[in-house]
Amino acid sequence: MSSRTSGAESAGQHVSVRTTCGREIRIGHLALGGGPHPAWRVSLGISASSDTQDGTWAGLTADEARQLAAALLVQAAACDHWTRG
Repeated sequence: MSSRTSGAESAGQHVSVRTTCGREIRIGHLALGGGPHPAWRVSLGISASSDTQDGTWAGLTADEARQLAAALLVQAAACDHWTRG
């Protein structure tokens, strides 16, 4: 699994993580709506796997992104615990 950061796109910087199963997970941010006060969202894109046609994406509020991050950390810690068994 690898990760990289790149910039210079309209929404700013993003981070990409390539999983061992070959999917790319891309995390960034985007602005919804125009005008002086757009609704900012954290973007999460998951590329298609070799056996599916389409990838998927989600636009998360900052609070939703924090909840997801916390849940991922809890699950990662559980996997570490099981692995060390």
